[in-house]
Amino acid sequence: MQVKNSRIPPRHEVRPYFQPIISLQNQRIVGYETLGRWVREHGVESLGPFFQDPNISEDMHLMIDRHLREQAIERIAAASDESELFINLKPSWIYRTYKRTGVLPTIELLKKYQINPSRIVIEITEEEFTGKLQELTWIVELYREFGCTIAIDDVGSGFSNFDRIASLQPKILKVDLNILKKSIVHDGYRAVMQSFSIVAAQIGASLLVEGVETKQELRSALQVGARYVQGFLFSKAEPNLQQPDAYKAMLEEEIKSFGEDEFQRYHRLLSVHQRLDALINASVHISNAEEADAVIEQSIGNVTDNCIRMYICQGDGYQISSNYTRSEVGWSKDESYRQANWTWRPYFISNILMMNLQKQGILSQAYTDLDTSRQIQTYSCAMGEGYYLFLDLSI
Repeated sequence: MQVKNSRIPPRHEVRPYFQPIISLQNQRIVGYETLGRWVREHGVESLGPFFQDPNISEDMHLMIDRHLREQAIERIAAASDESELFINLKPSWIYRTYKRTGVLPTIELLKKYQINPSRIVIEITEEEFTGKLQELTWIVELYREFGCTIAIDDVGSGFSNFDRIASLQPKILKVDLNILKKSIVHDGYRAVMQSFSIVAAQIGASLLVEGVETKQELRSALQVGARYVQGFLFSKAEPNLQQPDAYKAMLEEEIKSFGEDEFQRYHRLLSVHQRLDALINASVHISNAEEADAVIEQSIGNVTDNCIRMYICQGDGYQISSNYTRSEVGWSKDESYRQANWTWRPYFISNILMMNLQKQGILSQAYTDLDTSRQIQTYSCAMGEGYYLFLDLSI
């Protein structure tokens, strides 16, 4: 007599649940991540422990996963709107299945239910992958050629490294929720979050922040340039699909509040321009480091309280003045920065060109200061012929 394994759910008790993914662009539900649930008499349980159990065979994992996947695809195909379905696939499963059979079961299911493949997002999940990355890339490309969107899940959690991102060229980067939570209270993690935003922009991908549970975390997602969000702030995974505009009113209110705060912050930052207007428009003559230092010392009393550093550079990138840095006890002068060259900074040359073209100051994007590890922005403006004043402003 065969003994039933209590850790393995019967197929008839397995159901896909759907957690909404919301676009911050139009504040509507654009898709759902499908998550497995074990629906039993005494309640509903996540299938996470089942899929993570090393004592259950991969064939059993695959059987249950494909059963869930087919149910989810059937549901999304019958939906009245054009919601997308985010399907989690382990790279090892994709790799071994295709190498063994030459078939991609998900594509076969899409054909069976006649669903537009553009509505399917293949999430390559976070796991250690021991196969050949080049071969995995070629297999993933078959999904892309069929019309599916490629995403990488849990970016920043360990195995979803930059090598994999560069090779697979996803259209969506899904950021690990723990990075987001730490970024709220830790500048280092905030910088890492911003780096993901930069990577996404450089490769033509959108940033999806998952695990958003509070309005503060939603604000953090907005600050790093997330296009999509998901999490308990909106909804846990549910058995049914939801109305596309279910969270629109709440998001409109939060985005409006965020926008107003950001405008106020930028107005404060840009007020430095008005306070330095007389200096900027005056005929300033600088021929050596001492004269450059004298210009800064004359203007120190006019800068805003959030200015933490001032210096003057020439158009070729060489700093002519000393560094003037604000501390709790006042301003200090460091002559060792004279003749430092800053053309290696990615914003320097483009900012010089823009200042010359537009004849006005420029405020940089936020970044983490190398010396203090604080979040700052740099305001730069032309002064005199061929000289440029830089002010580092704390955020």
